[in-house]
Order: sequence, then C-alpha cells, then structure tokens
Amino acid sequence: MTTRRLLFAAVSVLAMAAGTACSANDTGSTKGGEVVIGLVAPTSGFAADYGPQAAQGLQLALAEAKNEAGGAKIKLVKVDEDVLDSSQTLERVKKLVESDGADIVVGPIFGSNQQAISAYLTQQGVPMFTMLGGDAALAGDKSAFIWPAADKLTAAPLGTYAAEDLGYKKIATLAPDYAYGHNAIDGAANAFKKAGGQVVQQQWVPLGTTDMLQYATGLDKSVDALVMWLVPTDAAAFVREYRNLGIKVPLLMFQGIFDPTFQAVGGQLDGVVGLNEYNHLLDFPANKAFTEAYDAKYHGIPNQTTAFAYTVGQNIVTALNDDDADTSVKALRKALDGKKLDTIIGPASYDSDGIAASNRTIVKATKMGTRFEWEPVKTYENVGH
Repeated sequence: MTTRRLLFAAVSVLAMAAGTACSANDTGSTKGGEVVIGLVAPTSGFAADYGPQAAQGLQLALAEAKNEAGGAKIKLVKVDEDVLDSSQTLERVKKLVESDGADIVVGPIFGSNQQAISAYLTQQGVPMFTMLGGDAALAGDKSAFIWPAADKLTAAPLGTYAAEDLGYKKIATLAPDYAYGHNAIDGAANAFKKAGGQVVQQQWVPLGTTDMLQYATGLDKSVDALVMWLVPTDAAAFVREYRNLGIKVPLLMFQGIFDPTFQAVGGQLDGVVGLNEYNHLLDFPANKAFTEAYDAKYHGIPNQTTAFAYTVGQNIVTALNDDDADTSVKALRKALDGKKLDTIIGPASYDSDGIAASNRTIVKATKMGTRFEWEPVKTYENVGH
C-alpha cells in the first residue's frame, strides 16, 4: 500500500473506532466556530424538484439568521439523494460527514433513505432533521428529529374527517409502495377504522411507475371515497386517468398536489377535499412573513417542501442559539424538548424523543381569481403526540 493509502486506512480505522464509541448522547462541539449543515434531497430523477425547493427554504431560514447561530457560523453543503438506490445515498452521506464535516444532516426526503442512513448517523452521533415526516423508530435512542410528525400519525386527521365530518363508511387507499407511503396512508386508514369506517381496498404503487391507468381501473367502485397520496407529478397523472374514465368516487388527497403541478390540473380537482401539512393561506403571522420573504427572494408562492425546509432550518437555529452551538443529539434534544415553537403552521413542539407535533388542516380545492388554491376548512391541533 502507498503511504497515502496507509494514512487513509489509519484515519478510517480511528474514525470507525470513534464512531463506535460515540452515541447519540455524546457532547458535540463546533469546529473552529463553524457548524456544517448537510442538505440531502433529490436533484435528479423523477423527484428532482424536491432538492432545489428544499434548498430555497433552508437557505432562506439561514440567511434570516445571518448564517450563524449560538456564536458559530453556519455553512451549507448540498447532496443529491438517490431516490431509487439507498446504498448510493448512504455513500454520499458518509462522504458528507467524513469529508465535508457535516455536523447536522437535513433530510433525506424519502423514508427508505432515512432508514438506510439512520444507523450510520446514530453511530457517528450526527443529528438527522427530517422535513417531510419520518418513522418514529428513527428518533428516540437514534439520532433523528422528525418534522412535522411521525409518519403514522401525520395524515390521521384525514381519516377522522372522512368518517366523522363527511359520514363515509367505506374507503379505498392509493399510495407509493415505500416506507413513507405505507405509514402515512395507513395512519389515515387506521384513524378511519377507529372512527367506525371500513377500509376495503389498498393499492400500492412502486416508485418510478409511470402507468397510472391500471390503478384507476383497478379501483373498487363500491367505496365512498379514495384516500390517496402520490408525489405531485404521479398524482396529476393519476387524476387525469381517473377523470378520463369518468369515475365518480370522491378523492380525498393527503397533501393535495403542489404547485406548479396543481395549477396545471386544478380544473380536474375543483371541490376535492384533502389534508395539508402546509398551506400558504394559513392565517399565522409567521406564515405571512415567510410567504412575503419567499416572494421577495424567489418571486412566487412557496410549496410544502420549501416551507418545511425553512421551518426545520429555523428550528435548528433556535436550538443552536439555546445550546451555544452544541450540535450533539443530546444537546439539541434538550434545547428543543417541549419548547413552544411559533412556526408557519402554528404552534408546534418536539418531545424528548425528537418527534414533533403540529397542526393539520383539512382543505378544499377552489378557484380563487386566476389561481387554484387549497382553501383551509378545518384545523386539527397538536397532531403527532
């Protein structure tokens, strides 16, 4: 072996030993007064929009904090999340931590990748802040902080609303066939059953599927409604097939469809009921300030990915300010535990395990002027605990 390889091997062994000795409860410190935050989100493939949207939100939050917190400067490093190959995402995250020096990871977006990197980040004592949900098992004695709630609870109000407010008795479900899809939709389905309803059919769509016709034609037409969530472009493709077939079963859409896709298919969704975790129409001062700042910077209306990357960025800054920029999981857990956060979706908090609870809003697709909007209808508070 060359001298360089021998040195690299020695450093690797020492790093592995240090990682094994560390736990998510060890005390962390910044390197030379700098905190490195790594954003892991897709910038390629069928989910490529998530990365740039998340970067906008996170950068806006950090810019508002003047890129510093707790007396330390903040540096942002961005990494492409491989949606279809978790092993690739893990390798990129290892480089992010070991070469780029990431102290905190924001993301990944997809649950399969969160699970793939969790053990490594926990071993290294590196916090993982999710921004679009996550499995509760990744928090607690592991290193994740889950925003806006654990996957299995985040969509539950949609099931409750379907049974109690709409009076539906039987539903079918449709969702992507991966961890988040199962957890989110099963949460709505379980809440529907708890309220006395019956789930008669569940269809799961493999990631990367482009043919949505088979799922529309395969729907059990005896149900009162179809509760669904798909990534925005897939959801739009499904809705087009659904409408072309003339199916009359009402849609109940977890997350609806984001802009700009929503504007393209909004006419086919008029009157459809759903549930939003974020909505730019929510009447909170923090949301008004955020939407104005976003429009001033990017000239448009923020979607959920951008909004929650922004929120998580704010949450991280809040914690670092409270714990003097200690980036250890233990210190961040302590700083955020039970702290009342004034967020763009209203009051929220993390528990001692790092799992957030926050508001959910039932919405209805409506034409307002020249735009289609998800009009807020009813709010469920403190969802997640």
